[in-house]
Amino acid sequence: MIQPSLFARRPSGLTLLLSVFLSLALFACGDDEGDGNITGTDSATLTVNPTQLNFEQVAIGDSIAELIVIENTGEATLNVSNFQIQGESASAFSLAEGTPSSLSLAPNELAEIYVEYAPTAIAASSGTLNMRSNDPSRESFNVELRADAPSPQIFTPEIVTFARTPEGSEEWRVTEITNIGYAPLEIDSIELDGHSDFSMTFPQPTGEEEEGQFPDRANDTTVAPEVILPGESVMVRVIFLPTSSDFRTAEITIESNDAESPRTKVLISANSDAPCLEVDEEINFGQASIDNVARRTITVTNCSAIAELVIGGVEFEDDAGVFEVAESSLPGNLPTGGVANIGPRQSANFVLTYAPLEEVLNEGVLKITSNDAARQYTYVDVVGQGSLLTCPNARARARVQGTSRWFDASEGIVASPLATIELDGSISDDPDGTQVTYEWSLRDKPLSAQTQISPSITSETPTLWLPYAGRYVVELTVYDGAGLTSCEPAELFIDVVPGGDIWVELAWDTASGARTDMDLHYLNLENADRWNARPWDVYFANRNPTWNDGSETSLDRDDLCCGGPENVNHNEAVAGDYAVGVYFYSGGGGGTDVTVNIYLGGSLAQTLTRRMNASPEFWYVADIGLPEFSVTVHDELFPDGYPSL
Repeated sequence: MIQPSLFARRPSGLTLLLSVFLSLALFACGDDEGDGNITGTDSATLTVNPTQLNFEQVAIGDSIAELIVIENTGEATLNVSNFQIQGESASAFSLAEGTPSSLSLAPNELAEIYVEYAPTAIAASSGTLNMRSNDPSRESFNVELRADAPSPQIFTPEIVTFARTPEGSEEWRVTEITNIGYAPLEIDSIELDGHSDFSMTFPQPTGEEEEGQFPDRANDTTVAPEVILPGESVMVRVIFLPTSSDFRTAEITIESNDAESPRTKVLISANSDAPCLEVDEEINFGQASIDNVARRTITVTNCSAIAELVIGGVEFEDDAGVFEVAESSLPGNLPTGGVANIGPRQSANFVLTYAPLEEVLNEGVLKITSNDAARQYTYVDVVGQGSLLTCPNARARARVQGTSRWFDASEGIVASPLATIELDGSISDDPDGTQVTYEWSLRDKPLSAQTQISPSITSETPTLWLPYAGRYVVELTVYDGAGLTSCEPAELFIDVVPGGDIWVELAWDTASGARTDMDLHYLNLENADRWNARPWDVYFANRNPTWNDGSETSLDRDDLCCGGPENVNHNEAVAGDYAVGVYFYSGGGGGTDVTVNIYLGGSLAQTLTRRMNASPEFWYVADIGLPEFSVTVHDELFPDGYPSL
């Protein structure tokens, strides 16, 4: 008789463990192909990018669309359906026309859908785009949708300036108030305060004005507008009828519903300075295609803070047979044999053309005639190289960091000192279809400005810090896949203008490797009994004093080593006398040249430079008097430190 084994009668512990593992394996496997072979069960994986959409502002009645990419990163077919936008405040969102009701995506396949945002009211919008899928871990998935409420944004030049005007003569300037936001700008009031030689009216366009022509003054009104719609502007005519040849100032105050700038001021000044012309010393077209006409926009700037620049002529003294001035592009009445008037710190553009005939270097000379006090004739070298290739297109735009509006190369940009500009070259292209690369350059800047384009001049979207008041010129050149440069570089002109009543800048030269610390001081002479003491001296240890006179005074930046800037900003300043000084705190490296710029009402009133050698030297720079907006220069150096008052 065969005896049954113990194993058959009582399974061992090891046998039980193996049975469990085998059961689990069979549970997780199946005959996927129906051929008896057992394989692992595959699943679909839903991947969505991005998982949150933050829409830019658009005006009511306009719309913007954002892309969502849905991808199957799993091993089985992904089914996605039931796209629904949900949320109590989500009515402004919708799926773009043509969006499928469902998707079936093979492994590694993707699909694109668009969500549109079209606001109908001045209110923030939020919601979710919900979708269902057969991904076991994401059967229901939400994409967050967000959009801030459309808001207005006021924009206006910060300064209106008049050239020296004879007593009894009348001059006027037109400035504009523009709504660059996305909701109606409601104007509460527009008030003119200051010297009685200024007055203000509001021009009323009839629609019959020619390009560049201002409305007839006879139709002006004294009633301020109540609302400015998005993208629209209103004009303000400032009239100056001087009763003397003295320096005059005033300001326009605009109160509106712009939450970021509820009170905007435009400074007005007249009767100071002399005209001066600023233009590039050389215009380089680079390579230009033969049998094509390359165009270059040239900017002529009046670098005077007050006086008007008059251009009497723009012509080639030597055109090399290939260069030409586009007569129709000349500013003012130059096309008809007249002159062009350029206001203080304003610019005018005209176009030069280059039509190369051969693959050779061409050189010409441009002559500009003006009332520049230093030179009646300004000569500019013009060069270009003919090429058989097609040039890529350089296109640049910029905006002040923290704002929404982009400015392209055809527009001037106005910013405040210490602001940062965001640059963007992504809209450049190559007609041949190759990928372009970028090269930014800072062509012009204030002499004291130690700044550069960062993080790299080859970045697509770099930034530029604006440490000082003055003009900055940024140029973008692009290269195609063959290394050919753009025929026309894109140029951005950025004017940095200080606000407030008094703005004082400090800069100094620092020897290589030396760490020199200079300190700016701004003293309230009406109340102070000594320098370097709170509360009446504004300096690094008293940066935001309270003077209880309604004014706002601050040291906005304290540089400890590296040449500045340091600046004091005094707004709503009351009548009285204020003193400016500089203290040599530490370092030196053989001394340093120190420069102080004093701006009154946004205009440069005084620049002084002095050599300082070592601590504890103190430089008594000047006194400022209000309400006259006068500067009394002291320019005294005290080797033993702060002088007595």
